[in-house]
Amino acid sequence: MQITKVEQQKNGYLVNEAIFVPQAEQNADYQAIQKWIADGGTVETQNLLLEAKVQKISEIKAARDQKNIEPITEFSAFVLDDEGKKTSQKSYFLFYTNRHQTNPNSDPDSIIARVLDLGAMPYFTKDLNGNKIAVDLTLDIAKSLRLAICQRNDTNYKISSSIEVKITDASTLEEVEAIGWSE
Repeated sequence: MQITKVEQQKNGYLVNEAIFVPQAEQNADYQAIQKWIADGGTVETQNLLLEAKVQKISEIKAARDQKNIEPITEFSAFVLDDEGKKTSQKSYFLFYTNRHQTNPNSDPDSIIARVLDLGAMPYFTKDLNGNKIAVDLTLDIAKSLRLAICQRNDTNYKISSSIEVKITDASTLEEVEAIGWSE
């Protein structure tokens, strides 16, 4: 086989833009490529690098989207008893920031909007230990939750965008693979 161009692929090489050769030591064409490389041939990695960049950007966006739906945990509210009356006990609680697929009433924006309209409402959730509780979601808490969600999501989009720039600017597979989510 006359080799003029070799391009790195995921599991092998594309030779002369026409023949795929798997990375297998016993393969005669693979051995010919290794000899060609040893004799000074240069393997191109452009398509593999582009594929790695696309994959890494997809992973970063998925991480960002996951971070944008994580529950908010930094707020506490008065716990409601079984009859819906406010107790003197306060508890930190999970405010879910994604809509449950089977319960459209769980939409966080709708919940916050209802509290802003009503001034307060019960919110059925869990405490930070995973125990089911109901809390008195007040106007002040709802405003703070809305702000916290906006700030968190804005921060995550900024981080994601800056990471995407690093990925796009990377010139080697090693650089792309080393890039991860950082805050």
